[in-house]
Amino acid sequence: MKAKKWACIATAAVMTASLAAIFAGCGDKDADKLTVTWYNNREVLKTDKVESGTKLTEWTPTRDGYEFKGWYAEASLSTKFDFTKAITKNTEVYSSWLKTEYVADTNTYYVIGTGAGSLKNSNWSHAPEAEDLKFVKNAEVTTANEFTVTISMYEGDRFQITPGSWSTGRAGIGNIQGVAYADFAEGENPYLPDVSGTAADEDYAVVKNSDGEVVFHGGNENGDSYTNWNIVLNEGHDGKYKFTYHTFPGQEGNNYITWELVEHLEPMQETHKMHIIGGMNNWDSEHPENLIAMQKGTGSIWTGFFTTQEPVEFKLFNSINGDWIGPGPTINFKAETAGTYCVTYDQDTNTAQFAKCEYYVVGTFLDGTNAVNFAVKDGVTPKMTTADDGATYTVTFTAEDVTGNSSFSWIKDQNKPGVCAIKVVFGCELGIKDWFADNGNGGDNFYLTAGEHTVTLTVDGGAVTVS
Repeated sequence: MKAKKWACIATAAVMTASLAAIFAGCGDKDADKLTVTWYNNREVLKTDKVESGTKLTEWTPTRDGYEFKGWYAEASLSTKFDFTKAITKNTEVYSSWLKTEYVADTNTYYVIGTGAGSLKNSNWSHAPEAEDLKFVKNAEVTTANEFTVTISMYEGDRFQITPGSWSTGRAGIGNIQGVAYADFAEGENPYLPDVSGTAADEDYAVVKNSDGEVVFHGGNENGDSYTNWNIVLNEGHDGKYKFTYHTFPGQEGNNYITWELVEHLEPMQETHKMHIIGGMNNWDSEHPENLIAMQKGTGSIWTGFFTTQEPVEFKLFNSINGDWIGPGPTINFKAETAGTYCVTYDQDTNTAQFAKCEYYVVGTFLDGTNAVNFAVKDGVTPKMTTADDGATYTVTFTAEDVTGNSSFSWIKDQNKPGVCAIKVVFGCELGIKDWFADNGNGGDNFYLTAGEHTVTLTVDGGAVTVS
């Protein structure tokens, strides 16, 4: 078998070992130093002893049949090692390699995300019918896999790349060539205001153009690895962008994204600022403090909530142009009983809906074979009932093993301690107002085994127990 070739000099290794032997009887001069271990998978390439506060120096190993792609901070190769920062503890550095033999990629890739531009056709769903969200393989390049798509993006639009569902091989901002951790002065982080420019910056990544301006940023919104963070368009960079996804089947850790600005677009003009106005706030549209604001969500949908102690009539009010929206020009919506209501408005169709909020268990539920992913669906997600004191809500239901469904395979992939994941919410099919999670586990989901479970929510304090 042909021996691997590494750019570590054998003579240096022998000298190091000899010197260690000479000084062994005089006390270990390296005893207080940090150990740096350089790896190829589980194979140790070399180890170094360095002082605390040292900045490591990059070096390039060699390996027959492979191209060296860089150093990473963990074995999963999801975060590049930052050689600009001094180390203060024992450190492991992992090498990334690309096998030089070409393998054709037969996947079809899509962008999934949300926003005001092309991404409004996705709404975080795999949308094969949306041709403008599909990557096209470059047929002119026959020795590499290059897939391209051009989409319009506006400030705050965000996406990832996937060949299928959310849980299938996503690529995010960590795959963009040239991505780096954010580096802000104290108090100047625009994504985490009032946070100093320290370790907190490592929850955000940025991509800059040739002028040094941040064009894209991505943050750890979903607890994912650095690679899978969303690609978010920064303020002042609205435009049409061409993204090229370079893929390596069987070596997905080497996949990378390049981008170019095809055309600058003027920022979208604000046409809607929606509010709920009615008997609950005395129909007062003249004083901003009395307006119940709705929030713009994915696509063209706005969502808001109001609480009433008695039956009440209401309409929606667009403070940009003064329009009122109801079931008719002179007819109001009517909430027939006291309670909290969710109201949605679709600005594309100029229509509104509303529904009363209840307490539900949501999570990884199935409606037949269709995934109902942490959303309310009557008849599928268990509705909780209140005790006489009105302070506790309970429901008993049977949890299924859903890990065989591709939308929920992440439970097994991430070695979660169960086969079903849940939270408790207050909301309805139109929207969710409040979430209640496993506070004893950092606000994570509850992970259940298959079988019957009872969920109890104590409203005061938001404590949830599962048995």
